[in-house]
Amino acid sequence: MLITREKIPFNEIDDSILQQAAKDYIIEHHVIYCQSYLVSQMFEQNVFNFEDYENFYLSDEQIKNYHGAETDEEIQDVRDNGEDIQEVFEHWICSEWLIDKLREQGEPILYNNYGTWWGRTCTGQAIALDYNIQKLAYDQAMNKEFYRELQTA
Repeated sequence: MLITREKIPFNEIDDSILQQAAKDYIIEHHVIYCQSYLVSQMFEQNVFNFEDYENFYLSDEQIKNYHGAETDEEIQDVRDNGEDIQEVFEHWICSEWLIDKLREQGEPILYNNYGTWWGRTCTGQAIALDYNIQKLAYDQAMNKEFYRELQTA
């Protein structure tokens, strides 16, 4: 009998396991410091500007997913109505590795001569509860809870 391991699909893993993995593998090692107040002051003083963001506007694919747009005209309507802006609530200093991963996910990244910040688009909850952080932890971690053993003859 041969025993193999298969990774359990992301949507089948218990939320508490994902939250713990996010905390253990992502947050503790890659999320460094919240600087939301500093960044807001820099915007207020016109030291920073919105052109400093990467991924500030939703991509066409994100508009399709978030707004249900199916045609180019519907995508343009979303853009024309200003509904393609990602609203940033918090700014976090993170490791370069995490910044790169968040950039790949389409998260807003504020980058200028003063530094680089993740523009978090949710607030009021622990970062370990953010879908994108849990998904990243799932993709990167090798937790035994992410696998099931399969027995074959």
